[in-house]
Order: sequence, then C-alpha cells, then structure tokens
Amino acid sequence: MFCNGFGGFRGYGGPGFFMMIPMLLILLAVIYFIFKAVSSRNLNLTTNKNSSNAMDILNERFAKGEINEEEYELKKKLLK
Repeated sequence: MFCNGFGGFRGYGGPGFFMMIPMLLILLAVIYFIFKAVSSRNLNLTTNKNSSNAMDILNERFAKGEINEEEYELKKKLLK
C-alpha cells in the first residue's frame, strides 16, 4: 500500500525526498544573495560615511591653515 518502488520504503523518502533537494538549493541560493546584497549595501554606506568624515577633516585643516591650497586640492582628488 505504501510501497513506492524504492526497496519498500514506507512513508518518507523516495522521489518526493529527491524533489525537495533542488528546492532547498534554490532557497539557500536566495538567502545567500539577499545576505550578500544587504552586507554590500552596509559596506557602501560605511565607506561613504568615512569618506565624508575624511573630507570634513581635510576642509578643517585647510581652513586652519595647516595645509596649503596645492596640498588641499591633491588630497581632495585622492579622496574622491
């Protein structure tokens, strides 16, 4: 009655089990790509904040006269 042709297994197993494997792989791939997208977005936000902070420091140093205009322009290009 419950024999499915795979050596008389009853209940779980057989073709139904093997059909779940591709679905699990697809689910894991979706989770992986969502995780990568979120972590990449967080990394970009952190980089922009650090770059903005460095630009603020550079502007302050130029305003205080610690660096000259030539050095300011050079460092400004490097930050962008």
